[in-house]
Amino acid sequence: RELSKPEEWAFHLDLWQNPYAVARWFNVPLWSEKHFERMRPIFRRYAEAGGKVITASIIQHPWNCQTYDPFEDMIVKMKGIDGKWNYDYTVFDKWIEFMLSCGVTEQIDCYTMVPWGYTFAYIDLATASVKSIECEPGAPEYEAFWLPFLKDFAKHLKDKGWFDITCIAMDERPTDQMVAARDIIKKADPGFRLEGAVNYSPEVVDIMHDISIGYGHSKGFPEDAVLQRKAQKNYTTLYTCCGPDHPNTFTFSPLAEAEFLGLAISARHYDGYLRWALNSWPEDPTKDSRFGGWVSGDTWLLYPEGSSIRFERLRAGIQDFEKVRILRAEGNPAVNAALDKALEPFIPVITDESINAAKAVKDAKAVINKF
Repeated sequence: RELSKPEEWAFHLDLWQNPYAVARWFNVPLWSEKHFERMRPIFRRYAEAGGKVITASIIQHPWNCQTYDPFEDMIVKMKGIDGKWNYDYTVFDKWIEFMLSCGVTEQIDCYTMVPWGYTFAYIDLATASVKSIECEPGAPEYEAFWLPFLKDFAKHLKDKGWFDITCIAMDERPTDQMVAARDIIKKADPGFRLEGAVNYSPEVVDIMHDISIGYGHSKGFPEDAVLQRKAQKNYTTLYTCCGPDHPNTFTFSPLAEAEFLGLAISARHYDGYLRWALNSWPEDPTKDSRFGGWVSGDTWLLYPEGSSIRFERLRAGIQDFEKVRILRAEGNPAVNAALDKALEPFIPVITDESINAAKAVKDAKAVINKF
C-alpha cells in the first residue's frame, strides 16, 4: 500500500495562520512581494501536512490582541457621507489567492462576527476618520453594521468563486450570541456556512458546517452525532489550545502526544484537528517559546525558517489517521476489528500525566503497519 499525497488526505487540518507575524519577523512591508515570498515556504509546509483551511480576519483584532502580532482587518469598511457602506476587498483577495496557490484549497474561515470584545472599526468618510461601534448580537446596531456587509461579502465571494468554500467562523463564544449572529448571517444569504470551536451544545451543533470540540469536552459529544454529521458532509474536529495539560503540542509536551492526537481523532471517528496558532510567534521564538500568559509553544508550531519536531510528530499522527482510514475503507471485518482494538486506548479522555502517549502510539502503529 502507498500513502496518497497530502493534498488528497481526508484529514481536516485547521491550523490558524498569522501573516502579520511573518511581516514583522522578516521586516518586510505588509502585503508586499517580499512578504509573500517569505510566507510561501511557511504555509506550503502547512499544506504539505494536509492543511485544508485558510484563516482570514474580517475585523480588526478578533481575539483582542492575544498574540504578539495582532490580526488586522483584511476588509476595509467605509461609511459614506450619504450613510451607505462600501467595502475594499483588496487585501482579503490577495491573501486568499496566495493561500490557494500554496495548496490550501478546501475552506476559508472568516473571523469573526462574535469577537472577544464587541468593538467594530470602520472608516467614516464624512469625517475622514476611523470610528468604531460597540454592539452585541441582538442589538439593532449590530444588525445595521453586519447585514449590509454580509450581503456585499456574499456577492463578492460568489464573483470570485469562493462562496461555497467560505465559512463565517466563531471561536469559543456563548451559544446565545452565536445563534443571534447565525440569524443575521442566514438573513443575508441562506447559503452561508458556519464554523466554530465550541463545547457540546445541540443548538450549536445543528447550525455548524464545521465544528471543533475541545479535547477535554469530547467525552460529552455523542458518537451518533459525529456519525450523523459525517453523513451530512459536515466536519467534526478535535481541538487543543492552552489546555488540556495532556495531550498537547507545547514545547515541553512529550513528543508522542502530538502524534497521539491523530490516533485519538481516528478512534473517535472525528474528521480532523484544529489548533489556534500555527505561527503566531513571540518576540523571538528561537530564544524563548513563551508569550504572555500562554503556555510555552502554545502560540506556534513552525519556526520562521523551519519546522519543529512537535509539528512533524503531529504530521505523523495525521499519516496514522490516513492509514487507518484507507484500511477501514477496504471493508475487511478482521482488519477493522483489529484496528478498533488497537485504537481502544485512545478513546478514554485522559488530560493528565497518567496518559502514556508513547506506549499507546507505539502499540497502535505496530498493528496498523502489519497490514
